[in-house]
Amino acid sequence: MTDAALSRFELDTVEVLKELTEDWDTGFGGAMNAETSIVHELEFESIDVVHLVTALEARYERSDIPFAEMLMVDGRYVEDLTVGQIAVFLERHVGAAEG
Repeated sequence: MTDAALSRFELDTVEVLKELTEDWDTGFGGAMNAETSIVHELEFESIDVVHLVTALEARYERSDIPFAEMLMVDGRYVEDLTVGQIAVFLERHVGAAEG
C-alpha cells in the first residue's frame, strides 16, 4: 500500500509511530503500512502503548478518545495492534466527531 492509498488516520498513525520510534533499534526495516504491528514488528511494550495513546490524544487535541475500547476485548488486553486497526478506531471515534 502506498502513502497515497493510506487514509488520513493511517498517515497520522504512521507519522506518530515514526516519531516515537525514530531512536529505537527495532530491526524493523520496512515501510510502515496498515499491516504493521506495533508489538511484533515495532517491539512496543506496555509503556510504549501509553506513549502512543498520549501522542495521539495530543495530535487530535482530545483527551476523551476511548482507547480502552481498542486496547481491551472482553476484559483482556489485546496482544498486538496494527496501524490499520488503530486507524479504523481513530476514524470511528475522531473522524465521526469531526463529521
